Amino acid sequence: MKALKTALVAMSLGLTLGTAVARDEPMYVPERVNLAGRPGITQSKVHDSLVRAAARRNWVVQSDAPGEMVLKQSRNGKHEATVKVTYDATGYQLIYANSYNLNADADKQRIHPTYNMWIRNLSNDVASEVSLATLN
Repeated sequence: MKALKTALVAMSLGLTLGTAVARDEPMYVPERVNLAGRPGITQSKVHDSLVRAAARRNWVVQSDAPGEMVLKQSRNGKHEATVKVTYDATGYQLIYANSYNLNADADKQRIHPTYNMWIRNLSNDVASEVSLATLN
C-alpha cells in the first residue's frame, strides 16, 4: 500500500512539474514574398511598407541599410525577438535572427508560440502595407 501511495505521489508530482515546462512549437518561417510584376512597386515603397508595418506592431528598427533592415520586438524587456528583413523591388523576406527568453532552439526550428504570433502579425501587416503602397 505504501508503494502505491509513493507511486501516486511521484506521478502527480511529475504531472505538476511537467506543466511548468516552457512551451514551444515549430518555428514559423515565412517564405520570401514575391512582388515581381506588381505595378508601381519600388524598393523605396517596400522599405516604407516594412517600416510602417513594424511600427504598427511595436517592432523597432535596429538597423537600416538599402536592401536590409533589422527589426526587434521586446515585451517589457522580458521577451525579445530580432528578425532580419531582406528586400528589394521584387520581394522581401523576414528571417529569424535571434531571441531572448522565447525558448528558441534554432537547430530544431522550435520557439515559443508568442514569436510565431509576432512574426505572423508582422508578415500580414507588411503584406497589407505593400498592397496599399501599390495603390499610391
